Amino acid sequence: MRTQKQARRFGARASVLVLGLVAAGAVIAPASPASAAVPGLVRVTATSVSNSTDFHSTTATCPAGKVLTGTGYELNGVTGEGVVDDFRPNGGVAAAPTAVTVGAYESDATALNWSATAYAICANPLPGLVRASTVGASNSLDFRSVVANCPVGKVLTGAGYELNGVTGEGIVDDFRPNGGPATAPTSAASGAYEEDVFAGNWSDTAYAICATA
Repeated sequence: MRTQKQARRFGARASVLVLGLVAAGAVIAPASPASAAVPGLVRVTATSVSNSTDFHSTTATCPAGKVLTGTGYELNGVTGEGVVDDFRPNGGVAAAPTAVTVGAYESDATALNWSATAYAICANPLPGLVRASTVGASNSLDFRSVVANCPVGKVLTGAGYELNGVTGEGIVDDFRPNGGPATAPTSAASGAYEEDVFAGNWSDTAYAICATA
């Protein structure tokens, strides 16, 4: 019988994937009729080896000359027993992201063969594209939440997160861009729970992919 926390985990995993793709899709559907189309938009995929080991990781890298504007992921064959621990775009405050890494653990031991797929939404270079990040406090509390804000004058095109030190015992419950129907998003929030009681210290990192408005 699944525990209440395990039930919460399955709902969280679904929302994480959907919201990850929503954040990625923000650049495909401009908020304003005056917005220009994103030039050279393509999707790149990369899938890890399929086996029954506890951890799988893969990186989707944009073609040469293109940059990362959005992200997504998929777990294949694990039927609810896998949790994405890393959903991390590369780059930094002075470097445009060009790849996204997805890492996933088995939340409970399974003999099934499974794999992880990373999706990178890539485009010709956008003005001012950077990756912002915020690392939350490291402690043993059950829940933590952190927000990555775009630099002033930039808007959110994609997002990611990373759980640090919890190795499969943490579940991202919230993965949420701000903004609205008439407001461009400028930040991404990540909130995570412990799947089961975990005595170690751990933290959550939120990532925001941002471009000049």
